[in-house]
Formats: sequence, structure tokens, C-alpha cells
Amino acid sequence: MTIAFPDLDTRPNGQAGEPVKLGVIDCDVHPLKLREHHQRGAGVLSYLPERWRRHALEVGVARGGFAGGDRPRPREFGQRWDTETPSGGPPGSDPAFAAEQLLDRYEISGALLNDLGAFSSAGMKGQPAGFAAAYCRALNEHRRDNWLAQDPRWYASINLPYELPELAVREIEHCVEQMGEYNGRFKQVMLAPDNLRPPGHPTYWPIYEACEHYDIPVTFHVMTANRITPSGGPNYYFEEHTDYAAFNFPLVASYVFEGTLDRFPNLKIVLVELGWSWALPLAWRLDAAHRVLGAEVPELRKRPSQYLRDNFYFTTQPMEEPEDGRHLDEVFDAFYESGMGEKLMYSSDYPHWDFDEPGALPRNLSPERRAAVLGGVASALYGIPLLPGQGYRL
Repeated sequence: MTIAFPDLDTRPNGQAGEPVKLGVIDCDVHPLKLREHHQRGAGVLSYLPERWRRHALEVGVARGGFAGGDRPRPREFGQRWDTETPSGGPPGSDPAFAAEQLLDRYEISGALLNDLGAFSSAGMKGQPAGFAAAYCRALNEHRRDNWLAQDPRWYASINLPYELPELAVREIEHCVEQMGEYNGRFKQVMLAPDNLRPPGHPTYWPIYEACEHYDIPVTFHVMTANRITPSGGPNYYFEEHTDYAAFNFPLVASYVFEGTLDRFPNLKIVLVELGWSWALPLAWRLDAAHRVLGAEVPELRKRPSQYLRDNFYFTTQPMEEPEDGRHLDEVFDAFYESGMGEKLMYSSDYPHWDFDEPGALPRNLSPERRAAVLGGVASALYGIPLLPGQGYRL
């Protein structure tokens, strides 16, 4: 993919002294969570057909359950202290307030809404198949009417009943073809990294065929609805928070060794809130294993590490924070030298407590690399324009 970097000198008429601005696209914003949906009995449930609305009110909406128990966060859902709305609503429930706190304050050109509430039902964990499909449809249409219609800078991820691939494909078609003026505002599909099967399994291939056809990425966001470690669920939130990167190794390996990326060579996979510093050591490990065991998968057309470089994208938050900042700079340098740094995109994780503003990137990044991470890569991937004259002040 070729990235056209924005003009780094945005000073009018060549005037000296004006700050240079870099366009920003935020790849990870979380709207209202599932628990509020069914506690308050409004919003998304009103978009369900009557049969499934009764089901939700009488039986409830599955929350999936967290391995090892439902651990308390520092605050409910781990949000920032200041993100409750002026009317007392929960974080992520007011599009205008979120736009004021995030989009306006940091002059962000566009932000992707990643709804984690669908994961519990999208995977049909403890719910009828019909409800899983209807609930994902309701979430997508609720986002259209209550977020996309409010501000052109909001963009949506498609919530899918991903364990029901035929119904999942119908939902992709609905969001990219039948949302009227909002068709182009649904930019990716959302899957959980703890699916019932490894993500490269042929069961999910109909979803990837649709994504490749419509040229939209598949996106995985960290979640603990099913499992988080091979050795069971952690008992502390601190423990869980440090275990998220454990999803990545089996996820990438499944895509590579199942032949999924040979069958769908143009498929783009975005890993959100799953870190990035692990990718280079995994690339080494994949190639080392392939040198010894490659005869088991003779159909692979490329070295395993090349699939990782060609098909996967990463987001910045959460970043490692070593006591000596130079160590993070060194990791960034190695990441770029490997070729994977060209697929790194900014994410804030608003409204969570570990939110990163655009200025959180390492200081050693050149203006060109900083421009690419903050907005250039995401703009090229998603087709989201960078608004002229707006962005992070370099």
C-alpha cells in the first residue's frame, strides 16, 4: 500500500512561526456499553423486532461472562473519571459530548466506533441464533441513527453474528449496501479474538470473502468474554490487563497456517488494543518454525513473516511505557526497520482510563512517520479524508 503523506507545512501563505498540523484519525472509540443497554431498557432494544424485544426484556441480553469471575475495574468498564456526560449519563452515551471531549479538543478528522457490546451476542454465546442476528442489526442501526447522523466525523464498525457466517455476510451486505447515505460510513467488521474456533478456520471464510469483495478490513478488539489465557482466567484486573497480548500469537498463526491469506490475499486485518511490540519477535518465531516444519504446510506461498507484514495492521494504544523512554524508541525503530511500522495507526481508547492523546507517541518519530501513524495510514486504509487545517500541532 502506498501512503500519500499530507503536506507537513500547513502554514498559510508561507508565514513563518505558525504550528504545523498533522491530520489525526482515531481507530478506537467505544460507545455505550452493553450493560447500560439492557439496564436502562432504551436505545438499542427499541430497534429489535417485537419477538426479540420481548426475549431481551424477559430473558435478558447475554453478557458472556468473564473468565475467572466478573472482576471490578478501577471504575465501571474502566472509564475515565471525566467522561460521564453533563446529564449524568454513562461514558460513551452522548455523541455530542464525546465529540467535544475527543474530536474537537484534538482536531480529529474521523474516529471509528468499536462496540464491544455485540461480542456476547454476536458469538451466539447463550442466545438463540435469531436473536444474535437481530441484536447485531439493532446495534448497527442504532449507531447509524444516534452517532453517524449526529456528526460526519464518526464512522462505524459492523457488528456481526460471526459464529453464524451466512447471517454475518447478510449483515455486511446490509451495512455497506442498504444504509442509504451512511453506506460508506461503515468501515470494518468487528470480531472477538476469542472465537469458538481459531480465526483462520474455513468456517469464517464466507465473512472474509465478503470483506475482500467490499474492500473492508476485519478487525479484532481485545475482549474477555470467552477466555484470555491457555491456563485459565486471571483473578485480578491488573493481571487481565497485562495478558491481552496473549491473544495475538494464535490469532496470527491461524491466519497464516490455515492458508486463509493465500485464499484471500487482499484481506486486511486490524488488531485493535492488542499491542504491537510483540509482532517482530513473533515474525522471527514464525519463520524459525517454518524452516523446520514447513513441510507440514507446503501450500504456503510466502514466508510466514511476510503475511504478517503484508496483511496485518496495528494500533498504538496500549503502548509499553518503560522507565527509560529510549528503550521504547529502540523498539519503534526495530518495528519500522522490519517493515511493519508502516501499518501502525493511532488509537485513543476513549473513554477508558488508559486513554492516549495524539501527543503520546514516542519523541523520536520523524514528522513523516508521525504523520503516517496519526492519520496517513488510517486514511489510506479506510478511505477517511483528513480534514484540511485540522490536526495535532507538531
